[in-house]
Amino acid sequence: MTQPNPHCTAGTQFFGAGEGLEGIVESFCDVDLADAAIARARTINVLPTTSPVVIVHYRAPMASQRGTYKRTINGMHTRAAALKPCGPVGAVLVRLKADAADRVLGVRPADLLDASIDLSDIFGDGAAARLEAQLAEAGSAAARVACMRDFLRTRTGPGRLDPLAVQAMRAIQRNPSISMRRLAGLLDIGERSLQRRFKAETGASAKQFARIERMQQAVAAHRAGLDWAGVAHASGFTDQAHLIHDFRALAGVPPEAFCRRAAAERVQAWNTELAASDFYNTFIA
Repeated sequence: MTQPNPHCTAGTQFFGAGEGLEGIVESFCDVDLADAAIARARTINVLPTTSPVVIVHYRAPMASQRGTYKRTINGMHTRAAALKPCGPVGAVLVRLKADAADRVLGVRPADLLDASIDLSDIFGDGAAARLEAQLAEAGSAAARVACMRDFLRTRTGPGRLDPLAVQAMRAIQRNPSISMRRLAGLLDIGERSLQRRFKAETGASAKQFARIERMQQAVAAHRAGLDWAGVAHASGFTDQAHLIHDFRALAGVPPEAFCRRAAAERVQAWNTELAASDFYNTFIA
């Protein structure tokens, strides 16, 4: 579990799930960057992820390919995204578990695949506006995260997903290199039935889900110090060329080019903090 770090760069702090949310939330991230000029000079690059993310900006909005937003829920994304702050950044992000996000969002992963929707579309205008106001009034990162935890706890319900799809997601996350045949065998179901039921719940095939998980594992391994050949071996790719092919397909550029931007001196400390957190698929350039 990620613990708070009061020494994070640029006012970025990470927090664990907290009581009652352990099975639903992976991590919280509080970003407090009040200098508008520094914020606007940054680009936030986010790699594909299987984890839905709830984001509330209580200062300036964020701009992306889909326009500007302040309160959003991002589902599983199969493509990389580039975000630009429109001014000073104040935000709380919640990275949810792919197999349990429905317990607070009330919708299946399939309904959010490659989508970014306003928080009010799920929780209503009044609740979303009150949450943003509470975050703006809170005096510290810990207080803001406490507000977000309370918001999620009061909206937690039973899981709605097909148990087989949940088991499949967890098995893939443990071993993203698992073959679909072996996965079906472990779950005692035919491969075709597995794929059908998995896609009905997530909107993506089990193979696509595994591909994203494997790329995230590769990014984490590289940020831990392995060279790309070592990353390919550790992450279950056939070879380095296979890794580069998959990374380019998902992120649009080869892994070396993508990660090189994170090594620039002006953003290296921030990216080091992100690499050590549950938000390791995010890079600042």
